[in-house]
Amino acid sequence: MLKRRIKWDEKTAVVTGSGSGIGRAVAIAMAKKGTTVHLIDLRQERIAAMLDELSLGSNSSNICGHTVDVTVPEQLEQLATSLRGRVDILINCAGILHQGKLATTTNKELRQVMDVNLWGVINSIKAFLPQMSDRQQGGHIINIASIAGLIGAPEMSLYNASKYAILGLSESLAIELAANKIQVAAICPGSVNTNLGRDGLISSDSTVAQTLRKIIHNGVDPDRIALDIIRVIESSSSFKLSYVELHWQILWLCKRMFPSLYPRFASIFYHGVVNRGLLDLFLRLKIYLGKRLGFFHGEDLSR
Repeated sequence: MLKRRIKWDEKTAVVTGSGSGIGRAVAIAMAKKGTTVHLIDLRQERIAAMLDELSLGSNSSNICGHTVDVTVPEQLEQLATSLRGRVDILINCAGILHQGKLATTTNKELRQVMDVNLWGVINSIKAFLPQMSDRQQGGHIINIASIAGLIGAPEMSLYNASKYAILGLSESLAIELAANKIQVAAICPGSVNTNLGRDGLISSDSTVAQTLRKIIHNGVDPDRIALDIIRVIESSSSFKLSYVELHWQILWLCKRMFPSLYPRFASIFYHGVVNRGLLDLFLRLKIYLGKRLGFFHGEDLSR
């Protein structure tokens, strides 16, 4: 799609989960463009660290920090009211990882994951959308989904469910709000080197859990995802695969081409490849090739 010229220094953005990972990276990227950025994170120390880091830049006066729990609608509504409708871009990055079999997942874990990954996004949109619509100047809502919202994996059912829901929510809202010139997009990153592996709810020491930690640790830098988010806003796209590794893209393509055969094929892949440690071997080979040839990820077929 054609790239539109965005006057970033005239825009105001709200970024949830901006204390770390993708949220942090995209907040910094927009701040460097002169955008007024409101940082939202549950942890006050992360907001303070971000403010300290951004205070060294030339656009430090355009940065504001807010300690907000996205699972509490009233906190988001209070912030939206205090900003008096001056929000052009809403980026929902707050999220939590969960790994474990559904049968052994506690109700507390289930609520925690869905409250953050799904209801946190819904709460945020409900808080800022009315004023964004009332301004009649358009806007952008970007929701961070995942390749996990496109393909299922064993011991990831709860996380998969939350990300599948974000894709459905984003697609429906994109259609609903098009007439208001409000762009709604879902970004589906592959493996990203964030704190999800450390802070997430990883409930077992299975081969899947060990492989998951390694995949995250060797994932792409969040700055690259941030650049894709900027591109999505500039092109008004509604969907973007962002640095998804080749093996995950192959699984997704197989699912699209042969939906009835996908569960059997995926089972062979996960139980025959992952559980035998062959994916770990692939990761080691990828790192070796990356050091020798200067790349770490397969070609992104969505580009």
